[in-house]
Amino acid sequence: MGESDRSGVLADAVFRVGAALVAVGTVVSVVALLPLFLGWDAFPTAVYLLCFLAPVGLGLILVALWQRARTRSARLRSEQPLPSAPNDHSS
Repeated sequence: MGESDRSGVLADAVFRVGAALVAVGTVVSVVALLPLFLGWDAFPTAVYLLCFLAPVGLGLILVALWQRARTRSARLRSEQPLPSAPNDHSS
């Protein structure tokens, strides 16, 4: 397994974790708004702190996409031969 393969697998894992955090953070954010609309007592502070999972997950997704793009760019660069200078030897 090459370096780019490991980076790609790591980027995929980070992407999945980020997506899960966004999903959980979004659900918690919707639940945290329920007392506002239903007249309930406010939830504990921990619930509101869990709402920050959504932006943390979004940050992880962006890092994973950036890493994946760097990995793909490096792979394409290594597969593509460098253009050679034109041969101007006229004999």
